[in-house]
Amino acid sequence: MRRSPSSIPVLGTIIDGVRSSFRRKLTAALLVVFLVISLGTAGLYVQVGGLLEENVEQSMTAAAETEADELREWGGKNRLVAQLLSEHPVFEEGDHAEIRAYLQAQQDGRLETGLVRAYVIDRRNQTVAVSSAAELEGQAVEELDWTEQFAFQDFDDVQMTDPYAAQNETVIGFISPIRRAPEKLLVVEVDTATIFDRFEHPVDGGFTRVVNSNGTVVFSDDATATLTQYREGNRRVQAVSRGLRGTSGFTESPAYENRDGIDGEYVAAYAPVSNTDWIVVEHAPASEAYVITQQALRWIGGIAAFTLVALVGVVGVLGRDVTGALSRLTDRAKQIEDGQYDVAFDTDRPDEFGDLNRTIASTRDALQQRIKELRRAQAELEASNATLEERSEMVNVLNRILRHNVRNEVNIITGRAELAASRVDDEAVQADLECVQEAAWELSTISDRTQRIKQLLAEENTEPQPVPVDEIASKVAEVDVDTTCADVEFHAGTDDAAIRATQTFPTAVADVVHQIATHNDGDVHVDVTISVHDSESPEENVVLRIDDDADGLPELDVQAVNAGDETPLNHAEGLALWCLEWTVAKSDGELQVDPANATLKIRIPTASTPT
Repeated sequence: MRRSPSSIPVLGTIIDGVRSSFRRKLTAALLVVFLVISLGTAGLYVQVGGLLEENVEQSMTAAAETEADELREWGGKNRLVAQLLSEHPVFEEGDHAEIRAYLQAQQDGRLETGLVRAYVIDRRNQTVAVSSAAELEGQAVEELDWTEQFAFQDFDDVQMTDPYAAQNETVIGFISPIRRAPEKLLVVEVDTATIFDRFEHPVDGGFTRVVNSNGTVVFSDDATATLTQYREGNRRVQAVSRGLRGTSGFTESPAYENRDGIDGEYVAAYAPVSNTDWIVVEHAPASEAYVITQQALRWIGGIAAFTLVALVGVVGVLGRDVTGALSRLTDRAKQIEDGQYDVAFDTDRPDEFGDLNRTIASTRDALQQRIKELRRAQAELEASNATLEERSEMVNVLNRILRHNVRNEVNIITGRAELAASRVDDEAVQADLECVQEAAWELSTISDRTQRIKQLLAEENTEPQPVPVDEIASKVAEVDVDTTCADVEFHAGTDDAAIRATQTFPTAVADVVHQIATHNDGDVHVDVTISVHDSESPEENVVLRIDDDADGLPELDVQAVNAGDETPLNHAEGLALWCLEWTVAKSDGELQVDPANATLKIRIPTASTPT
């Protein structure tokens, strides 16, 4: 069996204490809100900090990779320039003057490439054969500023030297075999100063170093750092080692030592330059890299502190005001409950509690007025009940007289009239006596129908219930048998249909059919038809029609029922149509009588129609 929290001793006491006071409820609710906000703020603090730090790492790594791609494209473009220059036909003739002129023209014309010098090396004697700079001609290769030894696989294989100083500039030599003169090599020296013009640092105060596998800074956006060691000593830094393995990444502990003018901690991202042993390292001061993170975290902390102060203020100010107003309203409501209506309310208060005080005061006044009216109504109702009881007793007496005395007297009248008719031979007298008998029997019929009206009005007969169509057919068949002057036919669309009506409905229908049959002179043909579907109604109803080939019901009966009441000048001759009207109304149905030919149409719910 599960235990409710209130059944736990300590927890139950706390819960009951909170429930007993609105201020405690407000405090508890705001405490829960504060805890939720605190947890959300802490989660936001961690998540935002992580996202912002991740964004810094991603942006710096992307910048390093972009710079590496720029270097790769720069190297590829200059390799292509060197290869294209080596394919020129001037090298096939071997005329030094023409070659010199060609090289000087390329040096002067390719300003966008940053071409510093171009010269041809004779591989046989390891000297500079021809150069755009005359001072290089005849110089031994070993005396040049670069010392790499290259092995070329084919004439399309262009090699690249490490950076070196030439003519007060840091350059890189691109060496290409000459297809038309296989014993010679073309060297094109390209200035590296323009490489960093296109680089952009994602963080203020950032700087870039390009380090080779030996730990030498081969490129730098600071000229003083070029061709220096990235780190003193022989040990390679971790970022360079990882970059040489072909991976890009981010580190919070770079080991760059030659960073004059940079204070505090800094972070770095690295990326390898394909087809080289160069690693691009993008640096940034940690204080600048995470400045947005720190600001965001300070804002989140400030919001959390402000929320706490606001919640405490709400509990202290609003809670006291609300609980005090509710307490005063409770005391005054108890006074009204004890019958003390002369209670003063704070109707001058301008806020919602003022509206509540005015509403309760208005309710108090209306309640006092209502109590007075109820007391007057009670007195009038008691007097009315006494009158109704007296009238009900009178109706019961009249009903007994109508049922017993009238029936007995009618029996005497009909018996005497029949006996008198058998004793006289005058046909006119016999006709008069027959009229007396018919009037007496009609009076007896009215007495019977009055009894059915009383049954209809009785409480136990007011609720509609399922009535099979067969019961209606049975009652109509009795009329066909009892009235020899009438031919009554019953037609049903289905034999198993049922309606929701009072118990007196079949008899009320039969009484109307009987009145039609007896009201008209001569033979009468009456059709009673029932159809289940009615196109005029959205709900499923049973429609019962009563048609005859004579004059139908008495015109006065139709007029009285259609009008809804009787007057001294407009009253029914019998009770049959009134009894049917009341029965249909009690059954939630509708009775329509055509004044022209007195055709009756009854629409009444089926037994399956929901109530």
